Amino acid sequence: MTTLKELTKTSHELAEAHPFTKHLISGNIEDDVYATLLANQLLQYKYLEDAAKHIFDTLPGLARADLILQDLAELDAPVFIYDVTNNYCDYVQTLNDHDLLAHIYVKHMGDLYGGQLIRTKVPGNGLMYLFSDRQLIIQQLRAKLDVSMADEANKCFDMTLNLFDRIADEYDL
Repeated sequence: MTTLKELTKTSHELAEAHPFTKHLISGNIEDDVYATLLANQLLQYKYLEDAAKHIFDTLPGLARADLILQDLAELDAPVFIYDVTNNYCDYVQTLNDHDLLAHIYVKHMGDLYGGQLIRTKVPGNGLMYLFSDRQLIIQQLRAKLDVSMADEANKCFDMTLNLFDRIADEYDL
């Protein structure tokens, strides 16, 4: 049986291989570059989490926006907010629950897994990557997912790659 993970594998591999991602996990990311990522993520996560509040209410401990804000506050660096972030924020407000779950899968499952490595490589405490009961949250989120979310999940990956492109271009990565 094909899984959502298999149907998004190519997108996931593109995200992992992106020059920005490589810089992020190099252990050498500069405060201003990471702060710009956090500022853009803060907006994206806030809009997603607000649009899907009733879903997050069933997944205690998964929401990240408040923790991203705390991580951003640790860094004293100028940031850029990109048009791709504003476009994402507008877009998620148009989605139904099914499609919102696809975005939660890409963003929050990424934090639950890859975020565990990223947390050790970035400036600050990386609070956004800390979960009170990571395994339980993963199990509860997986129970809400299905393969019919693959197209929307791949769109979310594309939007994430657009943000990575903008940051990489801005900082010559």
